[in-house]
Amino acid sequence: MKRENGQEKTANPVIQISGVGKTYRLGRIGSATLQEEFQSWWAARRGEQDPNTRIGQKQSGEKEFRALQGITFDVDEGERIGLIGRNGAGKSTLLKLLSRVTAPSEGEIRIWGRISSMLEVGTGFHGELTGRENIYLNGAILGMKQREVDERIDEIIQFSECEEFIDTPVKRYSSGMYVKLAFAVAAYLNADIFLMDEVLAVGDMMFQKKCLRKMREISEDQNKTILYVSHNMQTIRELCSRCIVLDKGRVIHDGGVEEGISLYMKDILEVKNVYEFPEEEARRNVTGAVRILRVEVENPVLGQEDKELQFRIFYSAQGARPGLHLRFTVHNSEDAVAGTGVSEAFRAEDEGVHSAGFSFDTEMLVEGEYSVDLAVVEPRGEVQTRHEYIQRAMAFRIERRDRLYRVNWVPRQWGDVRFPDLRVKE
Repeated sequence: MKRENGQEKTANPVIQISGVGKTYRLGRIGSATLQEEFQSWWAARRGEQDPNTRIGQKQSGEKEFRALQGITFDVDEGERIGLIGRNGAGKSTLLKLLSRVTAPSEGEIRIWGRISSMLEVGTGFHGELTGRENIYLNGAILGMKQREVDERIDEIIQFSECEEFIDTPVKRYSSGMYVKLAFAVAAYLNADIFLMDEVLAVGDMMFQKKCLRKMREISEDQNKTILYVSHNMQTIRELCSRCIVLDKGRVIHDGGVEEGISLYMKDILEVKNVYEFPEEEARRNVTGAVRILRVEVENPVLGQEDKELQFRIFYSAQGARPGLHLRFTVHNSEDAVAGTGVSEAFRAEDEGVHSAGFSFDTEMLVEGEYSVDLAVVEPRGEVQTRHEYIQRAMAFRIERRDRLYRVNWVPRQWGDVRFPDLRVKE
């Protein structure tokens, strides 16, 4: 028996994960034909050059990357579990195993119930079909009958806030409309288990709150099970009743939400001089044309006289990139965004490893610990191409106390930025 909100609740496992591991082979990409696969395998066995390697492409030997190692836990019906951890900890890989996008390399996963996977919101939508037609299409993918979709379609359309355009092809939707309809479809169609990967990081703030309320409602009223991956700790607090923390493919915490968040924050706020990022690590939603390999921070602890954070990035480039910019997003100790800055332009002269130094003015930030997301972007007109993105790439601490009044500063209530003094005018 488990106790939730003061009431006893019978444990009824809907997911059982036993000794699960997942290993990827790096340096190999599937060929178009069985013949080419055989040619590549035979050449590797004989120690010869791969005959299917493209001209100019470097041939790398196979390496193994263990994304998950010995994962074991049960999920009971109606639980809302938050999965958190650093970028590359294995969170998304675990959800892909549960949604059967890929298979485990070892161990066993047992699932009872119909799964709705919100790993990439809108996956399965067809651009030429209308919003209404895509609702029926997604229902069919989930194995639902037309009658079942008919019973829910009015609620789906109303929740999506896309009533006016529901009979318009979704290729004409704005990104916000697309996301709203996709979430509404996933939330309302008949599933027992919901797998959510950063889906609440998109859309406007009011719609995010609406989604959180909806997910809590279907969990509490309909006893649906939710596994939710996010880097937003506030949404983890609001939605989840249990927290699992992953680190380098292993479970390092399975229990209370606040305890899990504290452990995660302690890890990402590790203040040091050097941070390294292996090039073979998986990155999401980037071109990979530029990869950050290393960050060196001159003085990560800023004292009374220190106003600027000085750091240098070492990065690889696939070719000349004359107009790069570094986007620098600062998070506070609660993992909420404090603000974002963008660097002046810097460049990669040619293919290879380069470095660039940066200076960030911290004078407006109040005392405390901060973590930083780094992104390398390249503007092209109104479009911005993101070549690299590393969440919580580095950390720093501000210790100065240059005003008595700031001793009682409450960041959660007042924010992380202290504006310049207001001038008194007679």
